[in-house]
Amino acid sequence: MTLDPDRIAYRPYWWNIDEPLRQDNHDPLPKASDVVIVGGGYTGMAAALVFARAGKSVIIIEKATPGYGASTRNGGINSASIRPSHGELEQSWGRQFADDLYQEASAARIDLAEFCEAEGIDAMFKLSGWFKGAMSAKHYNYLAKEADLLQSRLGIPCHMISQADQHSEIVSDRFYGGMVEDDVGGFHASKFFAGFLRLITEAGVKVYEKTAVDDIQDHATSGKLVVTDKGSIHADIVVVATNGYTGGSEHRFSRFLRQRTVPIRSSIIVTENLGKARVKALMPALRMYGNTAKLTTYFRPTPDGQRILLGARGAEHNPTLKTVHFLRNRLISILPQLADVQIDYCWTGYVAFNRQLIPRIFSHNGVHYSAAYAGSGTVWARWCGKKLAEQVLGQTNAPSILTADAPPSLPFYNGHPWFLPMVYSWYGLQDRLNEWRHG
Repeated sequence: MTLDPDRIAYRPYWWNIDEPLRQDNHDPLPKASDVVIVGGGYTGMAAALVFARAGKSVIIIEKATPGYGASTRNGGINSASIRPSHGELEQSWGRQFADDLYQEASAARIDLAEFCEAEGIDAMFKLSGWFKGAMSAKHYNYLAKEADLLQSRLGIPCHMISQADQHSEIVSDRFYGGMVEDDVGGFHASKFFAGFLRLITEAGVKVYEKTAVDDIQDHATSGKLVVTDKGSIHADIVVVATNGYTGGSEHRFSRFLRQRTVPIRSSIIVTENLGKARVKALMPALRMYGNTAKLTTYFRPTPDGQRILLGARGAEHNPTLKTVHFLRNRLISILPQLADVQIDYCWTGYVAFNRQLIPRIFSHNGVHYSAAYAGSGTVWARWCGKKLAEQVLGQTNAPSILTADAPPSLPFYNGHPWFLPMVYSWYGLQDRLNEWRHG
């Protein structure tokens, strides 16, 4: 079926809501604040809420508009996925670290659901579970071992689905069975953001949008001086929460983080309205979905159950019809029944990785950072922002396992990921070889 290019909106599907995504703030930038947070996404808002409820004056500085980045451009899948397997983590960091990290991921998922309920955020959250499809028989056996470890040793609820039974999860023959993690859910990304923005506004946090930070300097007396294109602010505490949207070389303050995080584009499509019956016929379990490929694909029903969303790593800065064709072909390879379907939305956003492939909370030169959620920021961004602020305030006796020294910088890298085309080619080759040798 030929795509109709005139019906495609190149913007996030999530933006179609009535709730405000911007704060009505026309105040001039203050000269001082107890806390200044750079970045107006989930991480920045989570830290701001903790600081404000502890009695601190808090402002958020955002170069674009609040949530313009990954916070309203994600797929709404709340997985808190950890890129290295438990076995890989145990080999590199030890068994205790691996256990603690996987248990913290589970705790972060549960905390997100409890946060939405306790704070009255109507994000259309649903604890649906997450089906991870095995891309070969070898991958299925690997997942089975992982599921047994997570369930028996760590108490994380999960179970295996055989290839013979997978049509009860998704009516696709693309996978060799898979694993279901039962404590994973999904939400409406912008409705969650809007609810979060309401909370920080009620707590007294001020958001200054379309304001660029140029530098963060030591103040002459104490704390830091945050230099922006609209004036300078004296702050006792400074948090940088820019993640995949960390500025380029024109901003001196961002150089340290930029050398340690790699922004990677992710592109998403949403189908035309299929109706609830057709979506459920294709995805009987109505879960969140992914696979074990190196170049992974993630997909899900939209929260209203009327459409299907699919995303994958993308190469284009601005989405085009080429992006739509690429992602639609991915969708049809999984669900060939959708070969007759039009696409209504397509957009891109940035996630961020570090060399360790683990989210990190750290400090450097008196500035606090949280970054590199490896494509799972819907859970990790809020959790890490919250934990960072609690640790700065001394509110917790149990620091996050993610708190550590700054991740190492990447050699020959200063923010422009020139090496990604080679990485994508290598990963694609590994995926093809896996299916050829072990399918």
